[in-house]
Amino acid sequence: MPIWVGNFVLMEYGTGAVMAVPAHDARDFEFCKKYGLPIRVVVQPLDSAPLHGTTMTEAFEEHQQGKLVNSGAYNGLSPDEAIAKMGADAEAKGFGKRETIFRLRDWGISRQRYGAPRSR
Repeated sequence: MPIWVGNFVLMEYGTGAVMAVPAHDARDFEFCKKYGLPIRVVVQPLDSAPLHGTTMTEAFEEHQQGKLVNSGAYNGLSPDEAIAKMGADAEAKGFGKRETIFRLRDWGISRQRYGAPRSR
């Protein structure tokens, strides 16, 4: 498997990882276009012509309005349905578990900006 290293860090991704979904993420799309890497569509829009990685001019980021393709057992599912099924499959097969992680980063910044009272 080829591994590509980029010189950018994305704060909202925590560790700066690239998601590796170039057809559906603008930063990944730009990276693949720049280096001539293949772009595989995994979510087709419901209300427009089918997407093809070789002819796309920008990432399709409205993936919640689509159905999965090129995704094996998850083909035809909405992204939300696929995420739930993938989590259930990972738990059933014993190699993962579903988890929801909440971030409070914005709270700390908002508190400083708007002068919330400090607890004593």
